[in-house]
Amino acid sequence: MTSRNTSANTSTNTNTNKEAFLNRIASKLGRERKTEVQRPAMQELIPDSYGPLTPEDLVEMLKEQCFFIHTQVIESTREILQRTLDDLVEANGGGTVMTSGDPRFREYGLAFPDAAVWEEAAGRAENIRRAESANTAIVFADCALAESGTVVVESRPDQGRSLHFLPAHYIAVIEREKLVLRSTDAAAALNRRIQAGEPVGSSINFISGPSNSADIEMKLVVGVHGPLRATYVLI
Repeated sequence: MTSRNTSANTSTNTNTNKEAFLNRIASKLGRERKTEVQRPAMQELIPDSYGPLTPEDLVEMLKEQCFFIHTQVIESTREILQRTLDDLVEANGGGTVMTSGDPRFREYGLAFPDAAVWEEAAGRAENIRRAESANTAIVFADCALAESGTVVVESRPDQGRSLHFLPAHYIAVIEREKLVLRSTDAAAALNRRIQAGEPVGSSINFISGPSNSADIEMKLVVGVHGPLRATYVLI
């Protein structure tokens, strides 16, 4: 009984302290305490710093930014995507390929001999083991940001986070219609999905090429904390 009373008292004190803290902030700001929060319109969060941009403008912006983040961009087509990916896997030294379970692999007729697949039925430990053993990971980007050279990928039962970080090489296929300017565009699209009641991944990963680390002497080392090389294939 004493334990329950102590817990109740702690909860009451926490709420009282929180209310006092928020009231003090409102007082310092010279306004009444706001008890309801209204979500801002997404367009208010997106500054128009470039003016009108065409799809090709976004492609050129992506290429330019990827140069600075040590990421290769290759333009391909749906018809020759398999050949493009095969060539990249060979350039990476061959070895095991691991893909997500994204249905777009079947949709585009993609297949890789003896490839491992991230799948819910395998379980977390086995999927991580497969990712650790893979030389190249191939995924489809859920979205891509031209301004920062970033691919956006959701964590789902057919695509866990480790798939993006454990293999030595990383290939993300970007469909041109998924290429947007910046993170606020991706956030707006995600917001629309949530409002429509659509399911979203357990986490949203923003990946901008391989990791970059520099020591005190400013010697840059690429790929220390993840894949050694990242390639985006634009179709």
